[in-house]
Amino acid sequence: MTLKNFWTHRGQNAFIFVEILLTATLSFFALDAIIVTAYSTYIARADGEFEKEHLLVGEVKNTVALSGDMSRDSIFAPIYALRDHVQHLPEVQSVSLLNEVFLGRYQQSEWDSVRTETDTSCMTAYEHRFVSGEHFFETLGLTPSPGSPSAEDLSEVRGEDNCVISRSLAARLFGTEQAVGRRLVWGGKYHHEEDQKYLTVCGVVEDVKSVESQRYFYSVFIPIGLWDNSPFMFIRLKSNADWKAFVARYNMPDLRPQEGAYQLTTLETYKDYTKRLSKMSEGHMLSSMFGLFLSILFLNVMLGTLGTFWLQIRKRTEDIGIMRSFGAKRRDIFKMIWREAALLTFVACFVGQAIWLQFAMNDLIYKGGQYAAASGHETDWVMQFWPHFLIVSGIQYLLMLAIVTLGILIPSLIAMYKKPVDALRYE
Repeated sequence: MTLKNFWTHRGQNAFIFVEILLTATLSFFALDAIIVTAYSTYIARADGEFEKEHLLVGEVKNTVALSGDMSRDSIFAPIYALRDHVQHLPEVQSVSLLNEVFLGRYQQSEWDSVRTETDTSCMTAYEHRFVSGEHFFETLGLTPSPGSPSAEDLSEVRGEDNCVISRSLAARLFGTEQAVGRRLVWGGKYHHEEDQKYLTVCGVVEDVKSVESQRYFYSVFIPIGLWDNSPFMFIRLKSNADWKAFVARYNMPDLRPQEGAYQLTTLETYKDYTKRLSKMSEGHMLSSMFGLFLSILFLNVMLGTLGTFWLQIRKRTEDIGIMRSFGAKRRDIFKMIWREAALLTFVACFVGQAIWLQFAMNDLIYKGGQYAAASGHETDWVMQFWPHFLIVSGIQYLLMLAIVTLGILIPSLIAMYKKPVDALRYE
């Protein structure tokens, strides 16, 4: 019956078919990008994600001008004294000084290439530098993998020829998470061999995200010394501490921790800090503009599809009146119209997806903002061609079917609730 009605109204259906086909074809890439980005941001969580509200970050600011003949000790001694002062506050569990931001940035300087000594092909990983002896891993809440030294021991790793890596990177490079003592080649992302160096793996930690909207779990942590005289201070509060009260109290100018000429300022939770930092980044602004463009495009094609179905249903008001006059139930009429629309949507989406498949086979499906290499978990559906394509195709069909259902719902109800005699006069 559905096929018969489908063929009977083939003239009207042909126009709708072209409309849905164009929508399905043109919207596939946009929908693919939206699905992968949403999955990467809200669902693909790293195993080592740490609690970010009890982790605070502030900047150590110098309140007076430094003299040009000051020694390194006279410059940095007050900074270490300020760190010790904060460490002894009753709500504080641990403190760490860093030269630069740890997570949440978008600059390309964060990533580089990495490989094993015997492998010629490189992959991409994020670079994070920490200050040796500053309780970095325990303050940030980075969890060592089984068989790796403790967080306290990893924070004491020294020497720029040593490193700590994430669990996914260890498994990808060496085929095992037990990578302590192994060596890797780090650097040379622009194919400059002079920038490469050999690093010994001193420990492995659970995966953490470097950028919230990406699925990168590959990280290399390299120890260095403190060189910035205005460093960041990371503060891990005790689990029972009230972080809101702590931030409010020590952000007051008269209560900010201070030692000599140095003061801890702009204290906020790490969660708020990275959110604010990401919104200021060029990558976030470009992503927002791209998302706005895709949203406007998708809204336009949705409204076009809705309008087309509305017009076509109104043209069938007389047919609906005839069926109602012969005693057909409204529910049965709606099911008949919906089945036609569902079949039409399936055929149009199938053809549109078959067209897009040709592009997808040339590696044009969205991978979630990758730079040069695969992301952290090669086993997830995004990195597998057919699961990726089929999942996005399935979601697209369901979404198009929902749009089509909405497009036929209101005009169908209006037509079905007309008295048969009025509906027969409609034309």
